[in-house]
Amino acid sequence: MDELRGLRTEDVPLLADAWNECFADTPNFVRVDESDLRCRAFAQPGFGPKGVLVAAVRARVNGFVHFGPRTNLWSHPAERSVNPEEGQIYALVTSPSEADLAGALLAAAEERLGAGGAQRVLLGTSWVYGAQPYYNGIAGAYEIPGLSSTWRETLRIARERGYVSVAEYGTPEIDLSGGERPAVCGAALEQLRAQAREWGLRLEARPLESPFFPPRVSVELRRGRQIVATTAYGLWPEYFRHYGRRLYGLTSVHAAPRWRGKGLGKLILTEAVNAALRDGAEGVHLHVWRGNETAWNLYHRALGFRPTCGWVTLEKKLA
Repeated sequence: MDELRGLRTEDVPLLADAWNECFADTPNFVRVDESDLRCRAFAQPGFGPKGVLVAAVRARVNGFVHFGPRTNLWSHPAERSVNPEEGQIYALVTSPSEADLAGALLAAAEERLGAGGAQRVLLGTSWVYGAQPYYNGIAGAYEIPGLSSTWRETLRIARERGYVSVAEYGTPEIDLSGGERPAVCGAALEQLRAQAREWGLRLEARPLESPFFPPRVSVELRRGRQIVATTAYGLWPEYFRHYGRRLYGLTSVHAAPRWRGKGLGKLILTEAVNAALRDGAEGVHLHVWRGNETAWNLYHRALGFRPTCGWVTLEKKLA
C-alpha cells in the first residue's frame, strides 16, 4: 500500500525516476533528471512544497501529484495573486497500470484544494487559461497543453471521478530535417514582405528571457512603436538532449485585431521558421487550441504544418 505524504528534499531524484517510468510511452517523451524538475517546477516563483503529495513505499516513489490554487504568475510574474476558488493540478504522475493510485492522488489533491476554498479543479491546465507556470520545457517544449490523448487510463480514471473535457489541442509540426522549407517561400514570401513594407511595417528580432521558458527569440512586425504582429521561437533544449534532434518551439503568436486578415500571421510565422532554420532547426512545432479555427487553418493549410500529438484539459466542479 502506497503512503501519501508530503515532499521531502531527498525525494526529487526519485520523482524524476517515477516521471521517466510513467511517461516513457508518451509522444515526444523527454527523459528528465533531478535538475530538470528543480529548474522547471520546484525552483519556479510561487512553488510551495505543500502542493506536492508523494506516493511512496519504503524508499521507492511510485508517483506524485502537484496542485495549487490558480495563479496569475504566468501572465503577471511581478504581481502575483491567487484565486483559491479555482484549483489546478499541474502534474499527475503514476504508472498506467496503477489505476487505484492515480485515483487516490486525484482524490487527495481535490480534498486539499476543496478545503482551501476551490469550487472547481482544472487537470492539465494550459496557456488558454493563462495559468500554467510549471513544467515548461520538459512537458511540451514551451507550454504543457494538457493531458496527452495517449494517456487513456489516466483520462478514464479522471472521467470516472467526474472530470469533463473543456479544451482540446493539437501539436502541429514542420519537419525541416530532409531539406523541406516553409510552405510560403520564393515569390509568395517576397510579395508578403513587399506588402508589409508598403504599410510601413519593419521586422525586428530580440532575445527573450523568462523564469518559465527556455531562452527564445521574439520576432516582431512593428509600425513605429506599435507591435502589429509577433511570435517567438527557440530550441527545446531538453528534447535536443534526449533525442539529438534540434526541435524548436513557437509561442506567443499574435496579430493586433485591426491587422488581422492581411496575411501578417502567415508572414511572421514564416519569418520565424526561416530564422529557426538558419539557427539549425531540424523541426518546428507549436500548440494550438482546436477551437481556434483560424489558427488551425493557418498552420495546417497555409503553412504546411502536420498534426502530431493531441491533448486535452479537464475540469471538475467541487461545489
